[in-house]
Formats: sequence, C-alpha cells, structure tokens
Amino acid sequence: MWEGSYGKEPFDLRLTLLRVIRRLHLIIAVTLAGTLVFGGGYYVKNVLLRSEPVYSAESICRIEYAVSEEKDVSTVHINEMTWNTYVDTKLFQDAVRRYLPEESRYTDGELAEAIDAVVASNLKVLTIVTTTGSPEESLVIAAAAEKALTRDFPGEISEISSASVIDPAREAQEVYPDVRPLRAFVLSAVLSFFFILTAVLLKELGDDSIWLPVTLERRYGLKTLGTAKSPDFAENLSYLFQGREKVAVCPVQEHTDPAQVLSELRKAYPELVLLKEEHGWYPSPSPILCPESCETLRSAGGILLVAEAGSHVGKQFEYVTEYLHRQDCRITAVLLWNADERLLKQYYRLGKKA
Repeated sequence: MWEGSYGKEPFDLRLTLLRVIRRLHLIIAVTLAGTLVFGGGYYVKNVLLRSEPVYSAESICRIEYAVSEEKDVSTVHINEMTWNTYVDTKLFQDAVRRYLPEESRYTDGELAEAIDAVVASNLKVLTIVTTTGSPEESLVIAAAAEKALTRDFPGEISEISSASVIDPAREAQEVYPDVRPLRAFVLSAVLSFFFILTAVLLKELGDDSIWLPVTLERRYGLKTLGTAKSPDFAENLSYLFQGREKVAVCPVQEHTDPAQVLSELRKAYPELVLLKEEHGWYPSPSPILCPESCETLRSAGGILLVAEAGSHVGKQFEYVTEYLHRQDCRITAVLLWNADERLLKQYYRLGKKA
C-alpha cells in the first residue's frame, strides 16, 4: 500500500527563513502596531492622564531604645513593618490629631494613608514620610507627627526610651511616579516582535504547504518533473514520458484546468507532448471533481499529476494520491504548477552558498 511521509520530511531551514523574510512586511507592521498600542497606552495612562500631583515631606528622627548597651539595639524587634503598624494605630493618630490646627479635619484613614515610616540600615534612624495632595498639608501633618513621636509616643512603648527630630520637614516636594515610557516602548516592540515571529513560524511549521518540487519527493516519495520553468524539466519529461502512449494530465486541485496545463506544455515542448489525441496526451479532471475519471486513468500509459504550489495543499494532495492508489492508478510523475520561481531561485542560490 502507498505510504506517504507527510510531516516526517526533514526540517527545511532555508525554506523557512525565506518564507519568514517574505512576511517581513507583516512582522514589521505587527511590531509597530504592538509598540504603538501597548507603549502608547502606557504613555497615555502614566504621562498624559496621570493622577493629580502629590507632595511629600520627610522628617528624620533618632530613636533611643530601652537597652543597657548599644550592642543590644538589634535585639529590639522594631523594624520598618513594626513602625508602620505603630503609625497606623489609633493611639498614634490621636496623638497627631492633638497637634493639628483646629480647622484641620482628618479621619483615621486619611492620616494612616498620609503617614509612612521608613527605616534604613540603622534601626535608630526613623524617617517619617508625609504625603498629601498639597505641600502645605504635608508640612502641617509632618510637624504634628514630629511632636506626637517625640512628646507622646515614647511613654506608650516600653521598648522606646526617647525620640528626637534631627532633621525636621522644611519643604514638601512633588512626588514623580516612576514612569519610563522609553522602556515601555522598547519592551512593547520586543514582545510584539516575538509574538508575531512565533506566530509566523508556527504557521509555517504547521502548514501543509508545498512550495518546492523536492517536497513532493521527500514527503510523498513520488518522482517529480520540477516546475515548467526548471532547467532540467525537458530532460525529466523526456526520460519519464517518452514512448508512452495516452498520457493523462490530471490535476490535484479542482480549480486547476488540465486542458490549460496541457496547452501550455504543448506550446513549450511540442516535440515531447504529442498532439495525436488517440495516442498522445489528454486532459483528465481531478478525482475530487470526477471520481469516475479513474476508469480512464487506469488504462493510461502514464499519469502526470499536476499540483499547484501554495499553502494548504498537502492534505488535498495526500487525499488524491491515496485515492488514485486505491484505484490502481499509478502516478508516473508530478508537476509543480504555478510555483514561485523567484522563491525557487533564492532557495537554490542560498543552498549553493551554504
């Protein structure tokens, strides 16, 4: 029984590269579109439509812990997370509220959101960061937080003996978000390029296309004449079909006109494609359109199967060849029709350089 090798032929890197290069315009277009959509969206959201500006004031304080020796400071487990827990407590917020102007009205949630504690490498150095929508409000709350920390808070926490402000908040600066539009555009371009390149490669690898005559030999094990413009086409035609009577020209695809193919072959090779209808070459419809044509194909002296080059051809070709085999119609050779001659030249030229 006929056995094809569909999907088992070796990976053709040259053909894949050439096909990807043919789609370079699509790759560039999708990459640019992805860059504009994602990078532009990031720019619009974070630069053009960014939220209202906020202002931050910093107060640097020194904390003295209730330890007998300096080396024991590290044993007091008050870190940045602990300080932020203290700052968010009602005890601390009530202390801050006592030093705010009478006209100031801040809820516990607003104060907790406005005040943060930062501890760097030295546990004795605490930075109170106050952030609000205006520089004046930030300075007012920062001053109240400094007084609450130095006057009221040490007596409430047994691990803390005293607190002092070594650098009070004098100004509130605008906080600029960490927006990096250039990196966003570059990342969008890289991801878009990777996505479209992967999609193109997957399509090329998964497509049952036929672009080269050699594919017919590798995949289906059939002899091929090449294309009508191949340099060795006449020699192959003479070797495989000379002396044969009643040669049928049978297309694979239903839209291929066998009479037109035969007419063009006769014009190009009149000495090889005989004109005598009773003993010469004749057109036969595709088995897909006319299954009963196999009756005449069985009596033919030779069958020239015509397959048009292109995508989504392999499954159709496989179906026709299997059907002809079951009908005892022996295929003499295959002609790759309407092939991309430019692609073929580039393919074989690249092979010579390699």
